[in-house]
Amino acid sequence: MRRTSQRRGPASAVPPASSPARFGRSGVRILTVVLIVLSLWTLSGFVSQVLTSAQMQRNQAEVRAQNAQLATENAQLATQVADSQSPAYAERILREQRGYAREGDTVLLPSFPQVTATPEPPPSQAAPTAVPAPNWQRWFAALFPADNP
Repeated sequence: MRRTSQRRGPASAVPPASSPARFGRSGVRILTVVLIVLSLWTLSGFVSQVLTSAQMQRNQAEVRAQNAQLATENAQLATQVADSQSPAYAERILREQRGYAREGDTVLLPSFPQVTATPEPPPSQAAPTAVPAPNWQRWFAALFPADNP
């Protein structure tokens, strides 16, 4: 028996074990679905980070505005404290609220006329008024008049 050499062409070649044909079309589909889900998940995380960053920038701007307002208020309060510790402020408060005057000032005191209460005359005694007859008696008189001959 004689062995003849047979040539094997590309059609009869055995595919290597790592080729995609080993997994078939279902493997490619599963891999595609997994990659799509992974990319969507990554995209949603990115969008979430962008939104969070925008919100943090807004909050940062609000806090800076509040800080500026508080700094202005703090400066005003500091000037008020400095004014209240001066002797001129104490003198002004004494003049306005306590009625003190400096030496040499002319104090004008208003004089209000004394108003005396005039005694009221006693209330006049009003003449007693006649008490009207009760309502039931007036109805009775209207429905059953008395015959006067």
